[in-house]
Amino acid sequence: MAAGPLVDTSVLIDYFGGVASAETDALDRCLADGPPPATAPVIVQEFLQGFRLARDFDAAAEALSWFDRLDPPDYAAHEAAARLHVEARRRGRTGSTVDTLIVSMALAAGRPLLTRDAAQRALAVAAGVAIFQAE
Repeated sequence: MAAGPLVDTSVLIDYFGGVASAETDALDRCLADGPPPATAPVIVQEFLQGFRLARDFDAAAEALSWFDRLDPPDYAAHEAAARLHVEARRRGRTGSTVDTLIVSMALAAGRPLLTRDAAQRALAVAAGVAIFQAE
């Protein structure tokens, strides 16, 4: 079975918020039938820090246990993300530090990216990261 997508925070927020979209449908299918989706430490932090109530935080953290977990990025991964950011900026694309790190992690892990963020999607395509498409 192919590696499942690295799921961006934007999709997690919509999925667990009950927002219907092509991306949340794709995530639902991955969770039900595979391939298993993945998350990364920075995505977990971004997602969980949006909760105000402890019970919601705990439920969301538990739900993320259904995902494959990528290892935390090391210094080399951050350097690769910085190179990607510099190259993208040189080509007229800008992205946040976190979005660039997430794209770089997807590239290093050989995972497609599942995101609803158009700027992050463009950065991923420019970096050679596949965009996970709903079937």
